[in-house]
Amino acid sequence: MVGEVRGVGILSAVGMMRDPKALVSFEPEVQVGARPAASLFEHGIIGRAIPHGDILGFAPPSDHHPGQIDIIVDATAKSVDTTYRALKAEAAM
Repeated sequence: MVGEVRGVGILSAVGMMRDPKALVSFEPEVQVGARPAASLFEHGIIGRAIPHGDILGFAPPSDHHPGQIDIIVDATAKSVDTTYRALKAEAAM
């Protein structure tokens, strides 16, 4: 489901696609980006669902403590995985 991870410094974004190899996007009404963003927020992490494509963006503070980025990455992976499983169950994949 993850098409690409891109960023500059600690600014980053995760792009999600129905089929990353074939570059097939999700339909906008599925609102895939909002799902992991909501899951992350429940755990105290702010990831912004960017409406142009299903993109989840991050802008952590530059004065982060050691290990905080690892926490964000781990929580993001879990949130994207949970979203992927939910989409499969809903037959949106």
